[in-house]
Amino acid sequence: MKAIEENQRRKNTTFKPPGLPDFENGADTLGNLVAGVAHELNTPLGNTRIVASLLSEQFREFAAAFEAGKLRRSQMDGFLNRGREAVELLERSSARAADLVGHFKQVAVDQSSARRRSFDLRRTVEEMLVTLRLMFKRTKHQIELDIPAGLEMDSYPGPLEQVITNLVANSLTHGFVGIEQGCIELQAQAVGETQVVLRCVDNGAGIPTETLHRLFEPFFTSRLGQGGSGLGLYIAYNLVTGVLGGTIEVESSPGHGATFILTLPRTAPDR
Repeated sequence: MKAIEENQRRKNTTFKPPGLPDFENGADTLGNLVAGVAHELNTPLGNTRIVASLLSEQFREFAAAFEAGKLRRSQMDGFLNRGREAVELLERSSARAADLVGHFKQVAVDQSSARRRSFDLRRTVEEMLVTLRLMFKRTKHQIELDIPAGLEMDSYPGPLEQVITNLVANSLTHGFVGIEQGCIELQAQAVGETQVVLRCVDNGAGIPTETLHRLFEPFFTSRLGQGGSGLGLYIAYNLVTGVLGGTIEVESSPGHGATFILTLPRTAPDR
């Protein structure tokens, strides 16, 4: 796609993660994540507890008025309205908590459960597109593929698919805000006999320079409470640099889209 090709040629700000030192230590990582999850869960669970307590009190008042034969129509209407509002808040809070726990499970999952096998990269990504395109429902955004056939890898397709899914979701959630019709292109090419470079390129809003260096930090998001958990890119970073044995960097500037570049060995390291 011409716009995306121009975006690649344009001189962008490039960020190569220096190693995120605390993340590489298993004990530090787990401790940081547990503390972060506990902090993030405090709000939705706190709201749930408060609303449940208020709802319980309203039930007692309603029951008392009913048993005493003093229940008025205005009381019933008020109880129903407050009850509906309470249920909506409980649903939102519990959904937020469940989403955080789900992302935490992705981070904490034992990577030894990932299955290693030989696979054709293009075929694997094509199979993914069936699921990925469900993320584009009710939008005019598009996803395109530029990966040559016959690019064989001996690696872990499950974690790789998770990385691609998270990068695509990041573009949809952040890159295309205020954009009616965006495009994501997944590109890949072999580098010699031992490596493959995989790019996820979008023509979205781009990333502010001042936040570029924080993209792979856990719980960092510019859309907290608006569909961003702050864990998607952190998960991608850990999978790329861990089980897949590669590196990830990002090129972007405001207004000119973003390009995530994965450099991966075609044969994953032994574990």
